[in-house]
Amino acid sequence: MRVKRFLLLGALVVGAHAQPAMAQEEAREFVPTASKRAINLARGTAAAANGGLRLYHPARCMYVSPTKNPCLIKRDANGLTFRFLGGPPGWEVLGLPPTVESIVVIAPDGQSVITESHEEISEVSLPPLP
Repeated sequence: MRVKRFLLLGALVVGAHAQPAMAQEEAREFVPTASKRAINLARGTAAAANGGLRLYHPARCMYVSPTKNPCLIKRDANGLTFRFLGGPPGWEVLGLPPTVESIVVIAPDGQSVITESHEEISEVSLPPLP
């Protein structure tokens, strides 16, 4: 029983020392908090505008880091512009075509939506087979 207590106490001591290292790691983080906040807000805005996550899922790129993200098409003093596709839950995994294209502009601080547009994607009609 004493051995278990010692190991637990040792884990607590190690855990207490690990927090400052984690804080230092976060301080050296490459992606600013505003960019993370912006991608989360853009994703949530599109989901809400398209019926919620029960009916709509944004493209995978909206769930990863904003660094070198193909959905982030512009970043400047006016804000961050995200352009991405979306569709019914599982559309990408199932190989289904997207149903909506969204463009969402978020303020530079990542805390508010400047503009948003959500266009329904019509199916491309293929020529009839001979």
